[in-house]
Parts: sequence; C-alpha cells; structure tokens
Amino acid sequence: MEWDCNGAAHPGYTCRRPPLSACSEAQFYDDLCEFLALLRGKPVERSKFPEAVLNGVSLDLFALYREVVSRGGFRVGNGINWKGQVFPRMRNWTESNKQTGVGNALKRHYQNYLWEYEVAHPEDVTLDRCVLCNARDREGGAGDWLCCDCCENWVHLSCDKRPGLGAYKDYTQGNGRVYVCPSCSREQDAGEALKRQRTA
Repeated sequence: MEWDCNGAAHPGYTCRRPPLSACSEAQFYDDLCEFLALLRGKPVERSKFPEAVLNGVSLDLFALYREVVSRGGFRVGNGINWKGQVFPRMRNWTESNKQTGVGNALKRHYQNYLWEYEVAHPEDVTLDRCVLCNARDREGGAGDWLCCDCCENWVHLSCDKRPGLGAYKDYTQGNGRVYVCPSCSREQDAGEALKRQRTA
C-alpha cells in the first residue's frame, strides 16, 4: 500500500509507510532504506542497516527520527537538547552512559541518515508555537528556541523574561542546563508549596 507523502519530489521514490503516528519500526526502516537507496544510487542492505553503533547498540534511527521531528525537525538544531531529551528515549541509552559527545554524534547521524528523509516528509514535523508569544516561525522568530524539559512545549528564550535564566548556549552546550517554561515552573512551585502545607 502507498500513502500520500507531501514531501519534496525525489525521482522514483514513493512513500510506502503509513503516517508516522501509525507506523511500525519495520515499516519505517523499510521505507527509509528504499529512500536512501534511491538517493545514494546504491542498495541499502536492510539486515545490516544502520551500520552505525552508539553505546554498543545499533543506532535506533526510528526513535531518533520520531524525537527530532516531534521537536520541530533538524532545522531547530541546537534548540533540541539532543543528549538530555532525545538520547534517553532511544534504545542506545543506558543510565550508566559515560560516552561524551553524544549530542554531536546524534546530530551527525541524523544529518547522515535522516535529514533528507525528513525533508521528503514535512508532514512528520511538528511545528509548535512559542507558548509565550504565540509565534510559529522557528527560523525567523523572536530568538533562539528551547524545548521545555517538563512539558516539551517550545519557547523563544528571549520571550522568557524571568531573571537568572542564563544564555541560550547554557542550554545547548555539553550536558546543557535544564529548561523549565514559566507554566511548568509555576506548577512545580505550587506542587512544592502543597507538599510543604501537607507536611506542616
């Protein structure tokens, strides 16, 4: 069965998987392998795909793709906390992970295997609005985009006027700071106050 993909034309490619929300991992990999074979002009052996290994496990491209497109896609770049939000939702993650540079490795693998596939499937990308200013455009908006680590809503850091937030790079470099949007911060503060009242 073929599904309608709204993506850019790639000669000879027809999407053969259902919408991402209903797609199995096997359907995703079959479609991705076919896409990459046409794109690169050489067969992709499904049984050995992907060749990349991360943390001793074959790279979980299905989870990587779902997590990135749910956060606005690859063009968001450093606005995605690759190590802190994406990596823990992949089979490659372990609590005892000591690997450094995971965020950069995930970005490289995404660019190598998935970026052009994402471009061919724009219907997969979730485009949220800034919960503070309600603007939608991530490329030319009010500033750098961050995803809340609690609710996973997007905000322009420049729209969040709370003191002490630090700079955009503080959230995107290394392990990165945890960003909590004003709404989740109020909920956390209210929850802490309720706990204090109950214990008093």
